[in-house]
Amino acid sequence: MVAPARRIATRVLHRVVHDDAWAAPTLDAELRRSQSSSLDAALATQIVYGVLRVLPALDAAIKQHATRPLRVDAWTHAALLGGTFQLLHLGRVPSHAVVNDTVELVRQKRGTRVAGFANAILRKIATMRPVDPQLPSKLVVPPWLDRTLRDSIGADHVEALLRLEDDATFLDLRLRADVDPDEVAAEIRAARPGASVARTALCSRGLRVSGGGDLRELKAYLRGDFAVQEEGAQLVGELLGALPGERVLDVCAGRGGKTAQLVEAVGPSGSVVATDLHEHKLLQISDELERLRLSTSSLERACVDWTAGPGRVVGLFDRVLVDAPCTGLGTLRRRPEILLRIGSQDAAQMGETQRLILEHAAARVRPGGTLLYAVCSPLREEGTRVAERADLPSFAPATSRSFGPKLLPFWTSQPFALGPWVPGSGPWADAYQILVWVHVG
Repeated sequence: MVAPARRIATRVLHRVVHDDAWAAPTLDAELRRSQSSSLDAALATQIVYGVLRVLPALDAAIKQHATRPLRVDAWTHAALLGGTFQLLHLGRVPSHAVVNDTVELVRQKRGTRVAGFANAILRKIATMRPVDPQLPSKLVVPPWLDRTLRDSIGADHVEALLRLEDDATFLDLRLRADVDPDEVAAEIRAARPGASVARTALCSRGLRVSGGGDLRELKAYLRGDFAVQEEGAQLVGELLGALPGERVLDVCAGRGGKTAQLVEAVGPSGSVVATDLHEHKLLQISDELERLRLSTSSLERACVDWTAGPGRVVGLFDRVLVDAPCTGLGTLRRRPEILLRIGSQDAAQMGETQRLILEHAAARVRPGGTLLYAVCSPLREEGTRVAERADLPSFAPATSRSFGPKLLPFWTSQPFALGPWVPGSGPWADAYQILVWVHVG
């Protein structure tokens, strides 16, 4: 009988590697469907993310030991990736168990002949298994990306960005303003005795939880006491500085994580307009606001392609947030599957899209208002170079005093930019860039 964790991991890898699915929701759905034990869930998670973090090296090992040109179907490839990772990096797992389970997974889907091919490859790889296999310590990225990152943030920061920590399973929570963080932390510890709970370093309403499992089952979540939101994303919302009664525009709202943050900040006397290119994302915002016990009366939604202009969005706003679509390379440690989807020209193409969105959004900022641009990427092409190319004649760079109480470490010297900051140079999980202007009229 195949171990449940290996079957789950193969299903997830099949979808992520070959169908462009995202790892986290796909794995979460598989674990829920199979009602896995905590041990099986932990092993499946380790296999999936381990494979995605070093996939090029695993492919090279598989190709090296193939007896004929490697042309395998997607399922067999996913199974071989999982098996190879376990053999080379998981010391506590017996080789025979890995080989037997992986071969059986292939046999059940692809028959005896293909299973024999997989068996031959895995047995050869097993012979090169280290005496003391170690988990990968660093993400494996293509040479062109390594060069691009070094050009953007320097060699030391690249090492920090690609370094893998022992615990990459934490969740950041953003608490409602009327909720006591200490009470929520105590509730989480009581419900999850093995969890570590601490205040986030930069955000005033944040908690970081490690080893807590699925927090959506907690009473505090069901009461709407908190939203799951990475600290960098929380910081973007905080630095915009929205105040009660203001009119705010969230240009690339997505599913509304920051929109909810802004709705709470402006209160019932203010208003928030949330726009996105994809209507199905906008439709999810109301449900999240209701869960967080926030009124939807101050929210307007509109489907807009900001590369072409403001669409149906009219009037001026006190503050405009452009959390722009980007390569997402700042989230590599949490989403290593991004490496499967990005090419050497993508950042430059994305930069042109970002410039158009930024320029059109700027036209909706009132005189004296604030424009904030953010990307979860450390690349110059998506941050400071977008700002340099954008036509913003009526805007002046903001200083730290004019848009937020916190000074963060600067890598770039421009007065309008915070970041890029990266893991290893501070307490944050992702690499972000934030650029801020004031409309001087």
